[in-house]
Amino acid sequence: MEVHHHGHTPKKWTDYITEFVMLFAAVTLGFLAENFREHQIENHRAKEYLELFKMEIKRNNNAIDSVLKFGTPVLIQNEKLYFSLFSDKNISNETIAKSMDLMVYRFSNDKRIFELMKNSGSLRYIKDKKLIEEINAYETDADFAEFRTFDQESSAGKLFWDFLVQKMPPALLMKWLNRPDLDYISSLSPAYAGLYAANQQAIEADLKNVQLPEDVKIVLMKYLMNKCTIQKLSILNLKIIKEKSDPLLSHIDTYLANN
Repeated sequence: MEVHHHGHTPKKWTDYITEFVMLFAAVTLGFLAENFREHQIENHRAKEYLELFKMEIKRNNNAIDSVLKFGTPVLIQNEKLYFSLFSDKNISNETIAKSMDLMVYRFSNDKRIFELMKNSGSLRYIKDKKLIEEINAYETDADFAEFRTFDQESSAGKLFWDFLVQKMPPALLMKWLNRPDLDYISSLSPAYAGLYAANQQAIEADLKNVQLPEDVKIVLMKYLMNKCTIQKLSILNLKIIKEKSDPLLSHIDTYLANN
């Protein structure tokens, strides 16, 4: 039997180069395509986060409006009281009990989406560097406003409470705690209304008979001045945040429309 051997023609060196170039091009194009796809996904995710971040800013604005709505009357009332303590040497305990307001309406910075953007690295996919700077500046101011209301006002409030407990007549504190706007506190104890009613006559008599020493009135006035000053600074910080929010929201809308 005759066996035929097929001849094997050796490849030219140019064929190897061509195959290498084609293989390299295929790998490179695949890598570029995958990188482009990932970039598109991350860019889309960044835009989704920006949409959610807009809602976060709006929630903060609603919280600020609420703090200002309920906190401003407290500020006004306490300012009137410390001026009365300064000008009226015969101010009654009952007037103090009715006027003194220690409520603190706090602002809490809603920053969950911002933290997701920062921790996931989505911020780096925002092409507008000025927008990133505005977002970071907004969060810095919002964090400071939260710190002021939670830390500084809480610290001052604790000292104020300690002073009230140590220096104020019990009848004045009981009268103060029985104010209509503090019903939500007294209602936590079903027996409170009955206990107060049973002792009301003695409480009212004590309010009239026991006068605050002048030095205690001065300290009370100073505490109220301190509380009002801190609250004004808090209000200032909150207004700064709101002022920054409108142009920031507008900038985000423009960025989303163009990208």
